Amino acid sequence: MFYNNYHQLKIKEIYVLVLLILFSVIVRIPILLMYGDTGLEHEWELLVNNLIEHGQLVYEIFDDGFLLPNLWMPPLYAYYLYCFSFFNLGDQNYILLILSSQVLLASISVAVFYKINELFFSQKLSFYSSLLFSILPLHVYASSQISSISLQIFLMILFFYFFFQLVKKKKFFINCCFFIFSRFIYSFKR
Repeated sequence: MFYNNYHQLKIKEIYVLVLLILFSVIVRIPILLMYGDTGLEHEWELLVNNLIEHGQLVYEIFDDGFLLPNLWMPPLYAYYLYCFSFFNLGDQNYILLILSSQVLLASISVAVFYKINELFFSQKLSFYSSLLFSILPLHVYASSQISSISLQIFLMILFFYFFFQLVKKKKFFINCCFFIFSRFIYSFKR
C-alpha cells in the first residue's frame, strides 16, 4: 500500500517536472525566433575566436605576437561557447545551437526551482511559483541572447538546490555536487 502511494507520488512529480520543462521551452521558442541573437558579437566573439585560433583565453593580440589575457570577462561562459565550436557548424547553426542549449538550461532551472520550493512550500504553491518563474520576462529574454546570464541562473539554482540537499541529507555525492557548482559560481566572479 505504502509503496504504491509512494510510486504514484513519484510518477506525479515526474509529470509535473516534465510539464514545467515543456511549458518553459514552449514559452521561450517564439522569443528565441523573434528576438534571439543572430551572431556572436563584441567581447564574446573576440574571446571565442582567440580560443579557437590560439588556444588561450586572450582579449587582445598585439602586432609583435604579445597576447593580452582576458582580465574582465568571466571565463566560464567563453569556454561554454567554445565547446559548441567543436561541432563545426555554420555561423547561424552555431548560434542556434547555443541559444537552444540556453533554452534547455533555463527550462531545467525552472524544474529545479520547483524542487527547491517543494522543500519549503506545498506542491501547489511550488508549481505556481515555478510557472511564474518560467514566464519571468528577464528570464525568458535572457535565454534568447548570447549572454552568460542563463548559465549563471542555472548554476546558481543548482548551487542552492545542492546546498539545501547537503543540509538535509549530508551524503558524499551531494557534497561533491555542491562543491562543483560552488566552484562554477566562483568562476563567474573571478
